Amino acid sequence: MNSSALCSFVVAVCLVMVSYSPMAANGQGLAEKTCLENLEYKDACLMLLKQADPKIVNAKTADELAQATLEWAVAKSQDAQAFLKGLSQVDNNKAIVQCANFDYDGVVASFKSALEGLKDDPQTASYDAKVAGDGPTGCDRGLASQNINNPAITALNQQIFTLSNLAFKIICKIKTD
Repeated sequence: MNSSALCSFVVAVCLVMVSYSPMAANGQGLAEKTCLENLEYKDACLMLLKQADPKIVNAKTADELAQATLEWAVAKSQDAQAFLKGLSQVDNNKAIVQCANFDYDGVVASFKSALEGLKDDPQTASYDAKVAGDGPTGCDRGLASQNINNPAITALNQQIFTLSNLAFKIICKIKTD
């Protein structure tokens, strides 16, 4: 499968996933309220929640929401890295290889660290969740420097960046509750 066919397939799968929303029809859950508080990333956050694990959408406390969001973030970032590694094998471009390895190694490690430290040290966990957003930003910069325009990678980076911001905001709620 060539890289453009692979990218088209991934975009199609993402669009199908976004069309199925587990969000409750009545009222706003804690996750949705958190998205609405973040005006800069509100729309991207709400779109991301449409593919979220029901544990996230149905969470009643900030603790439950943080735990579920970080578990999802670890899994989603690992899936993203696997996609990028597969793409780097098809298109052995230096920037894509850097995204798949260096940038997303940091994303996965940061989300894992946030999850591991959530109960004992929410302040450090919030930092780790926020730092996870550096990977997609670095990946985007690397792609731009090589004049690579890949909508699938761009969409993936936006989702992971948004997930990083959402996790950070949720963990901050634990510290203030």
